[in-house]
Amino acid sequence: MGDSNKSDTPTVTEDDLRQSFERVTGEAADNAVTFRKPGLVIASIAVAGIVLVAFALGRRVGRTRSTIVEIVRV
Repeated sequence: MGDSNKSDTPTVTEDDLRQSFERVTGEAADNAVTFRKPGLVIASIAVAGIVLVAFALGRRVGRTRSTIVEIVRV
């Protein structure tokens, strides 16, 4: 592995790591855009809920109205 006695390698500080992670994740930008439209999220969740309910009701109606064919050999 490596020698722990080497003094020529710079030590990594907590600030160095934080700056690196901020650069990678994009949090370092001072002009970060905040999410200003929570109504859009609520509306999309409502639409998804309506679609799921319609799907579930459609399956139920389809099952009750489906024809059962019984074949009997004589």
